[in-house]
Amino acid sequence: MEQAKFFLKLIHNLLHHSVVWLKSNYRLAEQQVKNPTCKFYNGVNVINSQMGIYNVIFKNTFLIDSSIGSHSYIQKNSAVVNAVIGKFCSIASNVVIGPGIHKIDGISSHPSFYHKNPSLSKTYSDNDSFVSSKKTYIGNDVWIAEKVIIIDGIVIGNGAIVGSGAVVTKDVEPYSIVGGIPARHIKYRFDEETILHLEKSEWWNYSEKWFEQNYSLMSDTRKFTDYLKSR
Repeated sequence: MEQAKFFLKLIHNLLHHSVVWLKSNYRLAEQQVKNPTCKFYNGVNVINSQMGIYNVIFKNTFLIDSSIGSHSYIQKNSAVVNAVIGKFCSIASNVVIGPGIHKIDGISSHPSFYHKNPSLSKTYSDNDSFVSSKKTYIGNDVWIAEKVIIIDGIVIGNGAIVGSGAVVTKDVEPYSIVGGIPARHIKYRFDEETILHLEKSEWWNYSEKWFEQNYSLMSDTRKFTDYLKSR
């Protein structure tokens, strides 16, 4: 009898994992059909989100209630919730954007007292009385290094860099480099005049043809700013 129970449990577990695997692969195939220029690795879960073109979402990454601009990528084991991500963003592994908010001025911080949340086993509240998620905005050409946490509702400006392990609790200016816990301004990537030229140019909206013909300008700040001034 015990042996029979063991084999039944084993078969049940194998069937369960097979169904999960099939569902996961079906969702990935569905995303690939909808976004033919993008690449999705195993374990990716894209829910209620919009892709650009030439995006790459690496393995075991969640993208939920969000949008991601063209050419941006998210490395493995990251989670992005309720965020708008611009174009040409580089998001490293183990990054969390929009981890959620807990009420801290009540007796308990547990969401069962403030939300009718179907993902919890039991709730006591009959309404949603607390906002537990706010939209986070990531600009264009932003580099977010490994193990960064970006709190809900933050705005990160174009061209900013967030150093590894930082916890971002307030807005980040365009082309600012920040790091630490909580993240603080370290320096700007360029002088004020150059930043103004880059912001005004909105180069991330240039055509694919322009990038194909002028990509070498992107590695030389002086040549690129001279190009902008000559237009």
